[in-house]
Parts: sequence; C-alpha cells; structure tokens
Amino acid sequence: MSQDLNKILVFPKSFTLFLYVGIAIGFSSFVYYALGSHADLAWTAFHLNFLFWAGVSHGGILFASAMRITESSWGRPMMRIFESFGSFIPIVFIFIIFLYIGGEYTLPYMTKDYVYTQKVFWLGEGFVFGRTFLMVGGLHVLIYLYLYNSLRQDLAGSNITKGFFSFLSKPLMENEGNFDSKLYKFSIAIAFIYALSMSFLAFDFIMSLDTHFYSTLFGVYYFMASVLAALMLTVIISSMLTLKFKLQNVITEMQFYDCGKLMFGLSVFWLYSMYSQFLPIWYGNMPEETGFVGLRVFEEPYKTFVWAILTCVFVIPFVTLIPRTTKLVKPIIASIATVSFLGLFLEKIWLIYPSLMHNHFHIGLEVVLVSFGFLCLFLLCVTKFLSIFPVFVANDKYLIKKLEDGDHH
Repeated sequence: MSQDLNKILVFPKSFTLFLYVGIAIGFSSFVYYALGSHADLAWTAFHLNFLFWAGVSHGGILFASAMRITESSWGRPMMRIFESFGSFIPIVFIFIIFLYIGGEYTLPYMTKDYVYTQKVFWLGEGFVFGRTFLMVGGLHVLIYLYLYNSLRQDLAGSNITKGFFSFLSKPLMENEGNFDSKLYKFSIAIAFIYALSMSFLAFDFIMSLDTHFYSTLFGVYYFMASVLAALMLTVIISSMLTLKFKLQNVITEMQFYDCGKLMFGLSVFWLYSMYSQFLPIWYGNMPEETGFVGLRVFEEPYKTFVWAILTCVFVIPFVTLIPRTTKLVKPIIASIATVSFLGLFLEKIWLIYPSLMHNHFHIGLEVVLVSFGFLCLFLLCVTKFLSIFPVFVANDKYLIKKLEDGDHH
C-alpha cells in the first residue's frame, strides 16, 4: 500500500502534446482578436476565463485547507488532487498583469462615469490593482508555504523528486518536523485571506463593472461558486485518474459518495447565496440595483442563461443526488459534476457579459478558443504537478488511519 501512496502518475505524451496544442490555439486566437478589430471580444473572453479559473484554482486549495482545519479523513485520498490546483496559481498572478494591460476593455468603470468620479480613489487604476496584487500576492505566499510543507512531509528523505524540486527530498533538518501543526496554522490563514481576497476580486472585477450596482453578499456568492466548481472539477479529474491509473484501492466509491453529499449541499447553498442576494434587491426596488438583476433575469438572451444555469447547477444535482444509490455510482457522480461545472462557467458569462458587452451580446469562436486554451493550460499545470509529486498525501496520518480502518458508511 505504501508503494501505491507514493505513486507518481505518468501521463501519455500524446495527451501532453494535445494540451500544448490547445494552449497555442487559445493564445494565438486571443492575440489575433486582441490585435484586430474585435479587441473587446478577446479581452472579454480573457476576463471571463481569468475569473473562472482563478476561482477554481484557489477553491481547490481552500478545500484542502478545510480538510486540514477540520481534521476530516473522508477526502484525504483526494487531497493531493485538490492541492494540485495550486499549480495554476502563479499563472493567475501573471494574468492579473494582463488585466491591467487590457484595462480599457476589462475595467470600463475607469472611464469618467459619474459614479466613478465620486469614487475616484477607490476605483482608481492604481489602487484597484495595488490592492489586488497585495491581497492575492499575500494569499499566494501562504499557499506556497502550505504546499511546501505538505510536499515536504511526504518527500523528506526520499529520492522521489529530481531536478529543480530535489530540495523537497532532502533529509529533515533539526528545526523541521511537526508538519501537521504547521499545515493547520497555514490552512487557517489561507481560509481567512481567501475569503478577503476573493471577495475583493469579485467586487473589483465583476460587481464594479456595473458602477451603479452594489451587493455586500457578492463576494460570498463568487467564492461559493468557485469552491463548488473546484469540487466538481476534482470529482471529474478523480474519476478519470482512477480509471486510467487504477487508483481504486485508495480513491474508493466511498470518496465519490461523500463528494456526492457535498455536491448536493453546496449546490443548495449556492442557490441560497444567489437568492439571499437578489431578494433584498427585488424587495427594495431601487433602480440602481434592479437594473443589474432585471437585465440578467428578464431580458434575452440572458433570461435563457438563468434557466440553464439553475438547471445545471441546482436542479439536476438536487434531484439526482437525493437517493443514496446514485451517489454510489461513479459515472453518475462524474456526469452530474460535469454538467454542474459547465453551468458554473455559464454563470460567469451571465455575470460578466452584460456589463462589458451591454446591448451587443456576442459569443462566438473567440470565446470557445480562448476558453479551450485556458482549460488546456489549467490541465497542463495539474498533470505536471501530479507527474512530479505523489498523487496521495502518503505520510498523512489521517489518510493512513483511514486506509487501515477501511471505509465504513
């Protein structure tokens, strides 16, 4: 079993090549449209994907941190997959610079709108990106420290990692050790800074796109959707990895059963966060607030998006995951996760496009190609991570105890 826990995944070269080709297609498509006559379409597609994948990558780390904080054992077999999402985080930081470069298209509130002139300091270009770099950068430092200790716990004194990451395999020094305590402290800090930084990311790069709209719950709504998307993607990736690499001895059907329960609960909470945000807006009936909601709920094509999103993210998971039997069937869980994940991507289109495109709604080839590039880039980061480091947290005491005791429900 210890050999299984130290397993390094070897992905087919053809799959890796496919990901590189996908990234090249996405990047070249973005450059083509951004330098052409449709720069607004290219930057809107970039804006959309940045916010979606930034949320997913940070959401995966938050899930791993939550398991550390609560000392839960159910998801330990999947913990390294959650942690692998952190491999995309350096890309997120670089892409913030891209948003700054394309500020003319990504942050239209920096034009001289009346509301903007009343909030010139808070919504000023320097302060917006300054606080974004500060908070996101601080969160990233904590995540790097967390990942270092998590990997060091498994790799110290081994010969598993080579090359650049060989420092992780060096023998423990006298002042090292007690990794569980360190990871617990880092996890608490990550959870706190995550809530703060992701809320501001939602306020500055989604909510403020419509300068007349505000909602104090918008940050919660964004990072709740991001956490849910991270869970859905983890279920999808885990199901594929167990099938491809025969990991069923560690990632059993009980892990998918527990994920199914979480998918059910978080889908309900996602709907609650949406409802609790929009209900006061409807009840208050203030024009500066209702305009944001009315455009997205009552006017086409966004009206159709609402029903598609609700169906994918809430109705299908809610109806199908109530019976216990469906949560025990891995293909069903993976299919539901895929549908919900796509619904959460549509949600970002629904939130962002009306503010940036206004009455000129357009979703064309540029969105598909840029989104495909982002997907391939994210998967490349995850697969590289899992091909360098063990796919399981091998020396985690909760995982070891869980495997010794077996799964009991």
